[in-house]
Amino acid sequence: MTLAFLSKLVILTLQASSLCAGNGADRDVRKGRVRARRLMRFRELHFDATDEAVVMGILNVTPDSFYDKGRYRDVDRARARAAEMVEQGARILDVGGRSYAVNAVDAREERARVVPAIEALVRDNLGVALSVDTMRPEVAEAVLAAGAHLINDCSGLYDERLAKIVARYDAGLVVLYLDLAIAHGMIAEPQGPIPARTARATDLIGEIIAVVNETTQRALDAGVARESIVVDPGLEFSKDLEIDLELLARYGELRALRFPILMACSRKDFLGNVLNRPASELLAASLAVATIGALAGAAIVRAHDVAQTVDVARLVARVRAAGARTQLYT
Repeated sequence: MTLAFLSKLVILTLQASSLCAGNGADRDVRKGRVRARRLMRFRELHFDATDEAVVMGILNVTPDSFYDKGRYRDVDRARARAAEMVEQGARILDVGGRSYAVNAVDAREERARVVPAIEALVRDNLGVALSVDTMRPEVAEAVLAAGAHLINDCSGLYDERLAKIVARYDAGLVVLYLDLAIAHGMIAEPQGPIPARTARATDLIGEIIAVVNETTQRALDAGVARESIVVDPGLEFSKDLEIDLELLARYGELRALRFPILMACSRKDFLGNVLNRPASELLAASLAVATIGALAGAAIVRAHDVAQTVDVARLVARVRAAGARTQLYT
């Protein structure tokens, strides 16, 4: 039943998939079609995900990560894992110093975890973008000063100072779709769990587009460059299982956002809830959802399992190219 469900989800995505629009377009004059481009810039680093999704490797430096259980808390182990993911094809590394699945740490502890890791990775000169998963302005300031290129904010830009700091460093910003009331619970009461969403949107995609458009405009008003903004539709954050599944099935509709899309679903709880498996057994499910996102036009796929996800991105790129020749994808 679960395999049939995943297969159906892929078919639905294939039917609805279309390149999510980026910040430019080029025209195939022969066939009269406009092909969306997915261009991104994080400080001095430029990315073109028009043909193939960029893989973002996850590097958690916390003792309580839901998946790796603190394996990379030590800086030298984090450096070795980072080098391994780059060798496997990751072009962005996302460093996290706080788990959202357990009681939160304060800003001082989060900063103490991520800044040494970023400083070490900058010294290692890996040739990739360094992202930090944080929603705290003081942490963002510290890691950007240390050389990070991108802030992956999971608060829905709850604190306006964060966007201004990102703009000052001419860095990248991931904008998450998240109800501000949920963000308030995450920040104002950091020791409590993330509250569940109680009401389902009448029009899920319409709500996401409306909220993200408002949030990205606030980022633009703060000075963040348009080509430096990426949007995360927020799989699992404050949603119930059925909403997450509907979002996956309709992922291609997010092209209306006019920003590159980040697909972040690696080994997440909602996959385990569908398949009744722990995070350690969710590689196949994670790759299935990564395929859905890449087919629907995600510019970045965030993953624990970099080598396998790079294979997905490369295969999907070939499939999309074949589809473009027969007008299956536009």
